Formats: sequence, structure tokens, C-alpha cells
Amino acid sequence: MGVKMKQGSASGETVLSLAGHSCFIPYLLPPKLELDVATHRRIGVVMHLLGQVQAYRRLLPSVEVLIYGALRREALASSTIEGTIASADELVLYEIQGVSERSAVREVSNYSSALQKGRELVRQRPITLNLILELHSTLLNGVRGQGAAGRLKIGQNHIGSHHGQSIEDALFVPPPPERTSDLMSDLEKYINLDPAEPPLIQVALTHYQFETIHPFGDGNGRVGRLVMILQLIQLGLLDDPLVYPSVYIERTRDRYIEALQGVRDRGDWQTWIEYFLEVMETQVRETLRVAELLMGLLDRVRLQLTDGRRAVSVERALNAFFHAPVLTAREVQEHMGSAYNTTRSALETLADAKIVERIGDRKRDQAYLCRPLFDLLFFGK
Repeated sequence: MGVKMKQGSASGETVLSLAGHSCFIPYLLPPKLELDVATHRRIGVVMHLLGQVQAYRRLLPSVEVLIYGALRREALASSTIEGTIASADELVLYEIQGVSERSAVREVSNYSSALQKGRELVRQRPITLNLILELHSTLLNGVRGQGAAGRLKIGQNHIGSHHGQSIEDALFVPPPPERTSDLMSDLEKYINLDPAEPPLIQVALTHYQFETIHPFGDGNGRVGRLVMILQLIQLGLLDDPLVYPSVYIERTRDRYIEALQGVRDRGDWQTWIEYFLEVMETQVRETLRVAELLMGLLDRVRLQLTDGRRAVSVERALNAFFHAPVLTAREVQEHMGSAYNTTRSALETLADAKIVERIGDRKRDQAYLCRPLFDLLFFGK
């Protein structure tokens, strides 16, 4: 598989900023690429798989439960890439209780909220700089960096191979603040034009350009991966954020960084595009695998109930968790449309059968987690 640069094209130039730093300025998109047959073939494979995701979406009893898991797996993995680490259990407990002593948990929750917000916004209007600023504001709400939330950078940033590395020894110095607004305006135009490149290549080019501009003082990687998913939706490749690219990127973080840097250093679009398509194919296949397992999980869980426990109310309570794996007693009651005592009795039956478990220490309105469903959505097993 190969991607060739047409003669005369390059990825950018180095300029001196007003502050006296040597900064890389990427050229406007799109570059002049020639995609070979193998690349087009792999694009076709990923497009076919994305079509299968859309088909599964219509077959599932509730697509919302798949979206629930995808949003949070993406949030956990994308945050881990940037060194912000929290567990799935910590995240859902924070969402239930609204309190956590660990700032990392709040940051991961913000990512999930930003992706959910983006999902709603991109249905109403195109991806613009203003929309990206809204996502950034949500991402940094109430956590480190919140003073600059929703604003482009005002100081020179840089990317080092380790924390605390000086700008003089940096791996990469992005465009300076005085060039950022214009570059983001040009990127916005590219995202919303009708380029000649295949849609997946548009997403790959957009992500490279965003990460190279590095428009914020903090949160660039996470916002860039948010935009990646939202662009898939805007281009009609997905209806909802059901694919979580950051899971594979987190496992192959060094290759991700090297592939992006290779474009800047050598104009090596081939390695970046091949890597991006690998990410997409791997994660779309994972979404399909989880969706297939999900379709049979409800029946398997029902088998854990003895005949004496298979009351209609218990079945209805169990069905509620297949809209979201973590629910409060009141939320289960709303799904069931039953009296509170009936709901509580059904939940106790499910707890005795070890299908659900109590989580958190809420004084009222106990929260429950459906562990088999939770493990499938968050760990793929």
C-alpha cells in the first residue's frame, strides 16, 4: 500500500515567530496525493465495515447502550494517551455520585461530556472553529487548564519527548499564536468543503492538520480525537459515535506520534495514512464484535435466572439495563413504569442472582451496575 506525493508538494515550512522561536507552519490542505490501488482497497474495506456498523445499529434492541460504552471507552483511552488515567469503575461511580477526589476522573468525565455534546451539535450545524471552542470549553470545565478553556493559545506551545523538555530541545514546535487563528479558519473551510479525497482520507488529513496547528495551550490531542469522531458523523460514515479510535491509538501511541511527526519532518503522508486506516479498521471491527456479542448477551443473562425468579417485573428490570448498564432504582422504575416497591423487589432478585450489583454510597435512590453488560462494553469480554 502506498501514497505518493505529487511533484512540487510539501507539508510545511519553518518560520521565526514574533517571540523568536523556530515554528513549523503546515501548508493548507489538501496536499497533492496519489493513492495507490492497495490504499483504495483498504479504504473500501473500512467503508464496508462502517456500513455493517450502521446495519447492526438497526438490529440492536437499543443502540444507546452501545453508544454509552463507546463514549466512555473513547474518553478513558484518549485521556490515557495524554497521561490522565482513570478506571471505568471510577468513571461511572463519579457519574452517579458527582464527587471524586481524583482530578483525572473529572477530566475523563469531561471528555465523555464533550463527545456527547459534540454528537448533538454536529446534528444541528457543521464543524466550525466555534464548535471546536465549545468542545474545548467542556473538556476543561472545572479541571486543570480551565482558565484557558474555549480560547486559542496565547503563548507558544511545544511538544517534547518527555515532560518538562525545553522548547529548544522540543520534538516539534507548532505554529505561533499569531498564526493560529488563520490556520484554524483555513482548516474549518477544508472540513466543510467537498474535497476530492475519499471521506476517510479527509478525516486523516484533518486530524494531522489539527494536531500540527496545536491550537490550544492544553487539550489538543483530546480535542483532535473528538473532532475525528465528529467528522466521521458529519461525513455520513457513522450516525453516532460508535467507534472509539483512541483505544487502538493508546496501544500504539509511539507509532501514532511518529507517523504524525513523519509528515512534518519528511512529508511522509504514506505512513500516516496507512496507520490511520489501520486504526479505523481495527476499531470498527471491535465495534462489530461487541455489537454481535451484545445481541446474545441478554438471552445468556436470562439463563442465570431460575424459573422462580422469571417474573415479568424482573424481566422488565433486566431489560432496563440494556439501555444503560448503570442505573439508579428510580431510573429503572421509569423504564419499567411500575411502583417503586415492585422495582425494588425486582432489583433485589437480580442482585441475588449476581446479575446486578449495588455501587456507590448514595443514601437514597441506590445505584446498580449490570456487571456482565458493563464488562462487555468497557473491556470487550
